[in-house]
Amino acid sequence: MLKKLLLILILIVFIMLLILASTMAKANSYPLDIVQQNFKAQSDGLALDGYILRNRHITKPQPIIVFVVGSGVGSTMANYKRTTEFFFDNQLLEQGFAIAYFDKRGLGASEGVWYTTTFEQRALDARNVALHIRDYDFVDPERIFIVGHSQGGWIVQIALAEYPEIFAGGISMAGPTFSVRKQMINDAASKIACEDGLDEIAAFKKASRKVQRDLFFISLVGWKGNLRQLNLIKDFDPESYLKSINKPLLMLFGENDPLVSVRLSLEALDRIFSGNLPQNFEYFIGAGEEHSFKIAPKCFQGKWSELAFSESTRQKISEWLNVQASINLKH
Repeated sequence: MLKKLLLILILIVFIMLLILASTMAKANSYPLDIVQQNFKAQSDGLALDGYILRNRHITKPQPIIVFVVGSGVGSTMANYKRTTEFFFDNQLLEQGFAIAYFDKRGLGASEGVWYTTTFEQRALDARNVALHIRDYDFVDPERIFIVGHSQGGWIVQIALAEYPEIFAGGISMAGPTFSVRKQMINDAASKIACEDGLDEIAAFKKASRKVQRDLFFISLVGWKGNLRQLNLIKDFDPESYLKSINKPLLMLFGENDPLVSVRLSLEALDRIFSGNLPQNFEYFIGAGEEHSFKIAPKCFQGKWSELAFSESTRQKISEWLNVQASINLKH
């Protein structure tokens, strides 16, 4: 009888300890641990508005990510909130990384005009944000990484090639390894294939003609907004920058991405490097994932907001960054 009572007592104490541990974990959850530090970085005579998220409990200098957004308008903080929370904030802050977000020129509280900004100027802005934040005492200046999504992936490629003394490495998330013109054709071909039921070759031919007409029209009337931006960047090709990168680069692709074809991406890399991908390059293909690394089939017609982000891509980002941060720490 006494043994049974003792076992029951031990079980009750164990359950109480579990409840206490769970309560403490909730008390130290993400919202309470995170410090937001606003900043204004100067670049090309303009003030870029941004902020840093970091874990208040980490006092030693820590690696930091500079995030670069894709194309179009809208504040980084508003347009990318769900994406960055899932892939970065909700795991990397716990692991000892800080994260810097900033709005590109002319968006949010940043000065300038986004649609007259070249890709090279966007890379310069990322570099100047990195220079600004690396003087903070909680930042390890030897472990500053750049991560960009979509068009931001092109910016990552330029920044790693042009500013290797600043960035320890980078991640291109759905960033094309081919030209802007080809990416426009890729995007159009995906839509045509889904809408008209054409095979890949036929859709690509039809899309090529469409993009050629669109670019001619844009050259005549593209003086503002997206049209002005396209007129400015239409001839960009990342090949020379990719060839110049000697820092670690992780390229993430979605298997079902309609905007950035995995096949075209790998063919471009194969051509640029004659079939010998540099050892500092790595790529990862997210199975069943689309442009934002959500799980979706090709020609998806439902609500994008209801799709789930990819756990496997999030894990890959975490593993790669932790390895690279450890390597740079040893150096």
